[in-house]
Amino acid sequence: MKNTIKNIALTAAMAIAGASVQGQSLTGYFMNNLPNTNIYNPAFNPKCKVYVSIYDVYSDLGNSGFAVKNMFKKVPNEDKYIVDLDKIYGSLAKKNYLFSNQNIQLFNFGFRIGEGYAHAGLSLRGFESVSYPKDLLKLKDGTYFDEDSEIDLGGLGIRANLFYQYSFGYSWEFSDKITFGAAIKRLKGVADVRTKKFDLVMTTDDDMYDVSLKSDVELQFACGADIQFEYDEKGMIKDAKATNMDFDDMNSDDWKSLLWKTKNGGWAIDLGMTYKFDDRLSFAASLIDFGGIKWKKYGMTLEQHGTFDFTGVDIAKYFNNLDSIGDVLTDSIAAFASPTDNSKAYTDWLNTKIYLSAEYNINKNIDLGMVFRGVWFNKGFHPSLTSSVNFKLGTATQISISQSFINRRANVWGFGLSQQMGPIQLYFIWDQFSPMFWAMNGSDMAEKWFKNTNMGAFQTGMSIIIGRKKYYEKALFE
Repeated sequence: MKNTIKNIALTAAMAIAGASVQGQSLTGYFMNNLPNTNIYNPAFNPKCKVYVSIYDVYSDLGNSGFAVKNMFKKVPNEDKYIVDLDKIYGSLAKKNYLFSNQNIQLFNFGFRIGEGYAHAGLSLRGFESVSYPKDLLKLKDGTYFDEDSEIDLGGLGIRANLFYQYSFGYSWEFSDKITFGAAIKRLKGVADVRTKKFDLVMTTDDDMYDVSLKSDVELQFACGADIQFEYDEKGMIKDAKATNMDFDDMNSDDWKSLLWKTKNGGWAIDLGMTYKFDDRLSFAASLIDFGGIKWKKYGMTLEQHGTFDFTGVDIAKYFNNLDSIGDVLTDSIAAFASPTDNSKAYTDWLNTKIYLSAEYNINKNIDLGMVFRGVWFNKGFHPSLTSSVNFKLGTATQISISQSFINRRANVWGFGLSQQMGPIQLYFIWDQFSPMFWAMNGSDMAEKWFKNTNMGAFQTGMSIIIGRKKYYEKALFE
């Protein structure tokens, strides 16, 4: 039974457990044996003459609020657990997020040119998030309170996008101490949905159980389909259809056109630099994903503004015709929730990030690193701090161990391993490996780590590396 509970809890934790908003591994930042560290800073030069990425996959899933230990409570005298809404409520911030990132690198290569390094790639990127206020969980106790109460549901919203990214970058070794780098990214949007505005306030009256809702909501979305809404006589949406395609009868060419021939385009840039203070200490700074996508083809905005006051229903008036009570409620809700739509274009910005880091080489095999990362996301700035110790075992093997403070917790342990066998390099990175450690080990310490988990991410890749040995030999003799 214990193992069953453990497996269920582990699955649930990985299904809701968190990640960083950036879609890039925290542990991977200092794994400079990898050729694709230029995703953090375009001034980072791979330690080889040529590389070709065969595959590179990143995925995370998470929340910024509660941890595993806040989710469940044990039923007294029984061997089972139930969801503990009171604990979840107590662990939440005023505003919270559930989010996920995916990044599949379809093609990526780079090569040294004189004193610089050029790289190019094609990636499929996705991001999904749900934001929710702490007040949302007040509804667990119903809508009646001992005194007048206002539940602010503002900030409740959704955001998701899927797009292709074509990137072209170059780093230039300006001097023995300074390197500059830049990358330009062409973005092609496949699908997007976001809550531009969500102001919803519920006010309750303690005397008459009255409920008042005031709303100001705008939802924007776009895809390769021309969506048209049908409304009923009361102004409520009853159906939505794609006028330019039939999803039940689409062939492979139709899907290619939908995914690849998108008319929604945008641009973004990466900027970075590194500074080598001396033979042991170096610094780096970068700005990543500064840009956005203009969703102009089949973009649409749904707007809903209104007030809904519910003061009850006179049962005696409708006693002989109870069905009409439903009509009264429906008419009242329809007057409140009658959205309007328009087809104007809109721009959705990427989650721009900054990285500030320092690295200290103890010797040729061990170095220490620290990186501050800040992400602009959902009209807020979200910081994190990661410290790392990195071991180089020759030119072929690197091991990194990190600890991060993110999402109001400092228990995010990361582990990374890269191994080169001939020209082939494999790597695996986990940001938050304590759930797997707990599942395998079962120790009290591992269980404590696991119960405090609210994030996890995984990244893996394979590349062909050419000229790494000669690069190290040249650097050593220089």
